[in-house]
Amino acid sequence: MQYIFLLLFSLLFTACTSDGTINPSIPSGLPSTEQTTDIDDLKIAPENTIVGKYRLKRGAYRHGTIYQDIDEGYLVIEELDANNYGYYYVTVIKGLAETHSGIFYEKGGEFVQKIIYNDENSPESKVETIDNIKITQKDETLKIVINSVKEETTIWQKDDGVFEPSEKLKTYLKEAEKEYYDFYKKKCKESKIKCSEHEFTKYE
Repeated sequence: MQYIFLLLFSLLFTACTSDGTINPSIPSGLPSTEQTTDIDDLKIAPENTIVGKYRLKRGAYRHGTIYQDIDEGYLVIEELDANNYGYYYVTVIKGLAETHSGIFYEKGGEFVQKIIYNDENSPESKVETIDNIKITQKDETLKIVINSVKEETTIWQKDDGVFEPSEKLKTYLKEAEKEYYDFYKKKCKESKIKCSEHEFTKYE
């Protein structure tokens, strides 16, 4: 009995430090492991996304037999939800600027356009899904081909913050942003159905 008491006493003594606290190197009855995983290791790498700001690398449009290079441009794309991406951009050709805005809708790995427009016979806005666009992504470059009244092909490079747009481009970019907000983002926010899936319409 005396030996058992001495053994228990020695074990208790070695489990304590000089100040009476439990020695962390001695098991306390519950298994434990040291946490060595850094929190950054738990982060999931983001998927490829078209979201971002882009400067025009090169571009041109063709209307019948007329072919014209695009001199300057800037594109902004943001995510509205898992399948809808709002966009607005400006192109400048020979000093003349054009604003563009709309929604890219991802359907089965491909993109189509959603056009929201006002119907004179109805107080409600209408939405149409048009298959007239092809977007190809490679690293931080987007190639966008739009076939409508004219065929427009543009290649966009993600903005690294160094690009300085012209004053004309800045001015029209603000107009394009307002147009996008008024006719697309605001309406999608007010009525979620306008950004839901609609009947697929082939552009003729």
